Amino acid sequence: MNTRFLIIQFLSFLAWLFMLVSYYRKNTNKILVFQIMGNITFCIHYLLLGAYSGLCICLIDAFCNIGYYKTDKDTLIYYISIPFRIFAGIMSGESLIDVLPVCGSLVEGYSLTRDKKIVVIGGIITYSIWAIYDFSFMSYVGMIFDLIIVFSNIGILFREYIFNNLVEWVYLLYYNIFVIGGLNAKTQK
Repeated sequence: MNTRFLIIQFLSFLAWLFMLVSYYRKNTNKILVFQIMGNITFCIHYLLLGAYSGLCICLIDAFCNIGYYKTDKDTLIYYISIPFRIFAGIMSGESLIDVLPVCGSLVEGYSLTRDKKIVVIGGIITYSIWAIYDFSFMSYVGMIFDLIIVFSNIGILFREYIFNNLVEWVYLLYYNIFVIGGLNAKTQK
């Protein structure tokens, strides 16, 4: 491993650290500052990797983040950003793998304008796509963080939506078989 490779991996770690810290800020302006710092660090990271579509998408995300935090027009900002994302993907794309950041950002943008369940599912799809992209450009730290988000979202999806419904379904099954069924069996004797 050479120094350049280590610096690139460190930049990915630093960018993710900025993003993580932003989620724990209570002040909107501080959230914005950390998100923008994370986006800029990701831009430098992808530039050094030669991953130009990832660079362009992170740059667009930086501008969108400003709009998301400064206005309450999230859906409008997302729709306005779509042609820029597609154009950036076309202009920076050298291979089929360069389409992935565009797809990931479109899924993420769409899901963030919806309810929590769609956000969780969108996160699984988005960060799975980014994990493949990061792996293909040897952004191993980025890939690890992407996969952490994927597995965290799978856990949230299972806990919030599948497990709760499963417990309710098992209870209803138990109630119908043993309580109501038991009463019917006693009354039929």
